[in-house]
Amino acid sequence: MMKFLVKQQKIEVLEREVLASDQIAFVSVKFVFDGVWKTLHKVVQFTQCEETYNLVLGTEGTTCLLPAELHPGAVKMSLFGYDAESDTTLRATTVPVTLHIRPSGFVADGDMPIPPTPDLYTQLLKKLSEMQTGANGKDGRSAYEIAIENGFVGTVAEWLESLKGRDGIDGKDGLPGKDGKDGADGLPGKDGTNGKDGLPGKDGRDGRDGKDGVSPDLTNYLDTDAVKALIQAAVQPLLQQAHIHKNLDVLDDLTADELSLLRALQAFEDDTTYNIQTFREAIAALNEKAHTHENQSALDQITAAKIAQWDGFGTQINGLSTKVTVYSEKVESNISRIGTTERTLKSLQKQIDNLTSGRNYTVLFQSGQNAISTYASNLSMILDGRYQTMADFLTAYPQFCSAENDFMLSYSQTCFNWDKSVLTVCAKPLSLTKNAEIVMSYQSGSSEAGRLYLVQKPQKIDIPIGVYVNTEIDANRAVSLDFQWLQSDTFITTITECTGISDGEYYLAWVGRSNNSHPKIRFLKVLEG
Repeated sequence: MMKFLVKQQKIEVLEREVLASDQIAFVSVKFVFDGVWKTLHKVVQFTQCEETYNLVLGTEGTTCLLPAELHPGAVKMSLFGYDAESDTTLRATTVPVTLHIRPSGFVADGDMPIPPTPDLYTQLLKKLSEMQTGANGKDGRSAYEIAIENGFVGTVAEWLESLKGRDGIDGKDGLPGKDGKDGADGLPGKDGTNGKDGLPGKDGRDGRDGKDGVSPDLTNYLDTDAVKALIQAAVQPLLQQAHIHKNLDVLDDLTADELSLLRALQAFEDDTTYNIQTFREAIAALNEKAHTHENQSALDQITAAKIAQWDGFGTQINGLSTKVTVYSEKVESNISRIGTTERTLKSLQKQIDNLTSGRNYTVLFQSGQNAISTYASNLSMILDGRYQTMADFLTAYPQFCSAENDFMLSYSQTCFNWDKSVLTVCAKPLSLTKNAEIVMSYQSGSSEAGRLYLVQKPQKIDIPIGVYVNTEIDANRAVSLDFQWLQSDTFITTITECTGISDGEYYLAWVGRSNNSHPKIRFLKVLEG
């Protein structure tokens, strides 16, 4: 049933339902009339595609059936009324409302005729006949209808809610009660029985003999030198006990700056050893591939310039290895003298500066136990068109960078379905020139063309950087760098030149696929030009 309020020349919806086509004498339309409409002779009009169907309500009627001739589409519904007993001409009308009839799933079995809606003249004659013969009286108005007639606007539920009474006002606090009389004192309690003696405790262990104390000469307590000698005699044994290092005399003379220098020296030596091992692995992998015909396709994609570059790296590595060996020997021979003079420290610092001189680089990712906490905030992922931060990405794919995979970026098939492309975006902007180079250490299951992208940083970004970079790549506004995943049983290191770019700030992105290549990236660095 649909329910409407007719007020002045407006029809307001009180209750609405979905209307389907092909119904016959099923859907009822009920009206609540306000003001003068209650005394008028009323007619409902339904108009669709220039066809009009009139349904007579009379003076007392409030309900009619939706005409069966209406088909799917929009239907205009309005009312008009007139005073049949007045000598003057009066006609009330309303602004039409639109009803939407949706197609039904009804399929007719043969030709079933639709009962036509009687014309207005026939319906009026029927109403007159009912008035003369005495038809059944209509039902009285509900309390809700009476409320509507008296000005209430709203649904039945809202009307029922309005009937609830308001909470009453809190009553006033009563007067305070009178104080009660003091109770009488209780009788004194009896003395308690004495407790029994406890059992004797066990004897404690004998304490260790203390060291002989130093008895200061108090007669000379004003002598400053004597006091210092006493303090030194008491402190010296403690200092000797505090040091167990073989180079006690040297360590005692070390300052805080010198200790920091030692730590920096150790860190540099560890980093140099790691880089040498990385270069050796890369060169060994290339040398192995150079003597087999199976990797001809991979070798064809390595230019003569790259091979020359690797040869240069080999020369540098050999020289660096020699320097490190000599340097290590100097360190071991100078440990006993490292804190003796300022001159020795300055000479050692010059050696460190010479060994660390060279090109600067930026680390975008480095595997290790701290990889997630250090680099996850700078990385984001795009999989199946969905943007995710690396933190959210690891929640869905915990194997991607885990202890199981030595905290490397793993694009393996166990993490994703077959041949899924994952776009990894580094949100850390890079200041690049055309002479910059991208160094990547990885292991790959097979050789195939890879994709590295550089997207220039705009002046302002109102969306996540990963989304922006992905949009620029899809629009072919990114710089695509030639790159090749090389098959490798061990980790290799490749260098990709940043050709075809102008000086500026860029975001780096790359694609890893979960196909036969399924690479594992150990580190990613960018060398400055």
